[in-house]
Amino acid sequence: MDIRRRDSVLNNLKGRVASRLGSLFPLGITARLSTTLLAVALLAAAANMIARESVSIVRMVTRSPVRPMQSAPVKPQAAADPTIADARRFNALTLALGRYDRAVQLRANYDSPAIDSEYLTASAALQRLVHEYMDGAPAVNLRATAAAQRVLDYLDRGRTLVHVTDQRRQARAEYSEYSKSLSGRLQESLNGAWKIFGRVIAPQSLVQMRICFDDVREHAESVLSGEPVNAEDLHRIAEGEAAFVAAFKANQPSLMKFEGRDWIRSLGEDFDALVARRASLVALNAQHDAAMQRFLSQSLSLSVAIAAAAPLASPASPHASVFPSHEWFSPVPAPAHNTDAETLLKRSDRDARTSIAAVTAFVMLLIGAISILTVRSIVIPVRRMLNAFSQLAGGHSSVQVSRGGLKELDVLAAAFNDMSSSLAAAQQASRNQQESLEEKVAERTHQLRQLAQQDPLTSLPNRRHLSALLDAAIDRATVENRHVGVYFLDIDNFKNFNDSLGHVFGDRVLMSVAKRLEEMAHGLGFVARLGGDEFTFVYEDAESVQAIHDVGWNLVRAFQKQVSVDLRELSVSVSVGASIFPRHGRGAEALLRAADSALFRAKELGRNQLAVFTPQLIESAATRFTTEQGLRRALEGGEFELAYQPEVDLLTFETGLVEALLRWRTPDGRLVRPGEFLTIAEQSGLISEISAWVLRTAVTDASRWHHGEWPDARVAINISSRQLLDHRFIDQLLVLLSEFRLPARCIELELTETMLQTGSATIAALRVLQSHGIGIALDDFGTGFSSLTSLEKLPLSRIKLDRSLIASIDTSARSAAIARAIIELCAGLELEVTAEGIERPRQLAWLLGHQPMFLQGYLLSDAVPFGDLLRVKASLVGKIQDLLLSLPPEQHDTVIKFPKVRTRAKL
Repeated sequence: MDIRRRDSVLNNLKGRVASRLGSLFPLGITARLSTTLLAVALLAAAANMIARESVSIVRMVTRSPVRPMQSAPVKPQAAADPTIADARRFNALTLALGRYDRAVQLRANYDSPAIDSEYLTASAALQRLVHEYMDGAPAVNLRATAAAQRVLDYLDRGRTLVHVTDQRRQARAEYSEYSKSLSGRLQESLNGAWKIFGRVIAPQSLVQMRICFDDVREHAESVLSGEPVNAEDLHRIAEGEAAFVAAFKANQPSLMKFEGRDWIRSLGEDFDALVARRASLVALNAQHDAAMQRFLSQSLSLSVAIAAAAPLASPASPHASVFPSHEWFSPVPAPAHNTDAETLLKRSDRDARTSIAAVTAFVMLLIGAISILTVRSIVIPVRRMLNAFSQLAGGHSSVQVSRGGLKELDVLAAAFNDMSSSLAAAQQASRNQQESLEEKVAERTHQLRQLAQQDPLTSLPNRRHLSALLDAAIDRATVENRHVGVYFLDIDNFKNFNDSLGHVFGDRVLMSVAKRLEEMAHGLGFVARLGGDEFTFVYEDAESVQAIHDVGWNLVRAFQKQVSVDLRELSVSVSVGASIFPRHGRGAEALLRAADSALFRAKELGRNQLAVFTPQLIESAATRFTTEQGLRRALEGGEFELAYQPEVDLLTFETGLVEALLRWRTPDGRLVRPGEFLTIAEQSGLISEISAWVLRTAVTDASRWHHGEWPDARVAINISSRQLLDHRFIDQLLVLLSEFRLPARCIELELTETMLQTGSATIAALRVLQSHGIGIALDDFGTGFSSLTSLEKLPLSRIKLDRSLIASIDTSARSAAIARAIIELCAGLELEVTAEGIERPRQLAWLLGHQPMFLQGYLLSDAVPFGDLLRVKASLVGKIQDLLLSLPPEQHDTVIKFPKVRTRAKL
């Protein structure tokens, strides 16, 4: 824990302790004890005063005259004395009055047989007693007569209150009954409307009325409960009732349709009765409150009147009382000598005062001593703790507080000492941890610096460090007037290592390549890894441009020797692109960009090549970028089109199938052929999206022909190796065929020879496609390096002879022999043959002798849009006949020997 954090914790702790104690006891210890001592002193003074006053009262009572005791016993006078009888009647009346008051209030608040019986009994008893009291009271006692008359009025007030209460209770019951009836009728109709009619209009009207009615009931609860209702509450109740009436009238046509006239009439009558009961209940509530107020007011005034009219003792009977007998009084005989009594009282008074003063002084001294000791036992430990807190805040974490003082403060001191020890240990641990953390930070910082400048796999400089090293090399070359060569190296077909042997093995290949490059860079410059399988070789202090060329070719030749990886000897080739300082740029970024462009050119030359940067490469890169952006725009804007070129059967001169060819119509109206953009599409990864669009469009057009004017239509679609190796491709194609209800025989897929190099995965995919009835054609046959024996292993249905084989079959015997051999080979393998690139009638005449086969070329028909294909297809037979008739006369006999002439004659 560092010093700032410790100070923050301590200040927070001190603040919280001070805040809590200050909120509980805002005064200091001395002030609190002084206040307590003063309060005790005031209490003692008050006790002395009370004692003195008490003695004085006793003295006054002692001095008052006391009647002598009768020598003869006093006879009971309850039966003979009329005053005592009057008092007894008054007491009975008072008790009956209290009983009646309670019975009326219970009867006004509750309704039960027992309470009603108690009310009737109390009312009858009070009425009987008041009449007896009036009959027995003397006529001269006007206050008693007036009080009795007020009791009778009180009886009438109670009866009025009970009567109004019964009326209000009856009105409440009727209001509740009408409310329940209306609610039940609305709910029943609402349920019936939903269940029977299943329509929206009826439930909406009923629901609206139900909502309005619920609002009326909610606002009327205060009236129904008897609570005070002001004008605003009455206004809300009236608004709710008006809203219900408005909803009732607005929905009356639909209600008449679904509920009937009787239901509407009954509902209206019940609601009118409900409103009338509500108005009556409001009035009765007001009457009840007024009656209750009058009853309570008269009860209070009657209590005063009854107290004033209470009977007093008669002068003739000094011992008369309102109680049943006078035996409770025992007069005390007067002492013989009053002077001696006064003397005794004075002495007793003086002794009492002395005792109270002595006790008060002792209590005050005791409290003072306790206060002083308490102050010392609190103030001194608190000062010690405050001093310790100050030292702790100053950084002395090992400070200790002396024990002593009150028990609580002693416990607090012990806790502080424990906290101080723990804090010192925590600070030591924090310092140790801080030192360890600083060591780790320094180590990680060093590692991060290495990672920031080195490639983690090969330990070569990375891109960031490369820029710094290259800038330094350029600065030295500028001063010394020398050249710097920058080489971009890329391992050819490195993806095959990762795919076939795994990424771990591929990383070892990269490490071996890096090691060989470092060996070559010794004495020449340095090597860096940009990422993936790309490396940069910098040739520092080159004396001439030719030396840079020589080193570049040395780099290419260095990897013509096999590389040893995990006891395996591998053939690895590299493509190298080079740029030269200052010819191709004066900054590191410009030289790296130029070398990258040259590397791209080296790959185009066939890999395992060296290419040196030229300005034309920048233009080529800009063209590639522009084309790539245009392709992305074309995918989004629908600029691609499909054209279809017929393939004609030599036996029938009919169009057997058509090849779907991609075209790109740019915004300026120019039609771009695939050769101008497919390579860029493959390099940019857009080929997958373009191929998916071609596949779906071709299947769509084929289904339109199949389900329309050309049921035997077959469409050949070119697919890429990436598309075929995608595990989702076959499923997507089958889904499309199912979606458009197109037979599999209507689709033929065309592959190039380069696709066969992908191995067993390609053959497995082709077999699955063939099992579903989809045709497989090998396009551009005769231009690649595939073995002829692979034709026997591949699941093919057609071979398409490349136009380069057909170009000179009518002029070169060698070309004619090769073409004839391939055609015969395919016939032996039972493969259909299509000859591409038919552009001259003599080519057509030569191929007529090698039936059966299919012909395709501009001589017969160019690729045409979907809408024009059927028209072109219908005209092809006549066009071929005209082409045959246009041949020179010396070739007519040759042509007539073939069956095709007889077929043509029939046409």
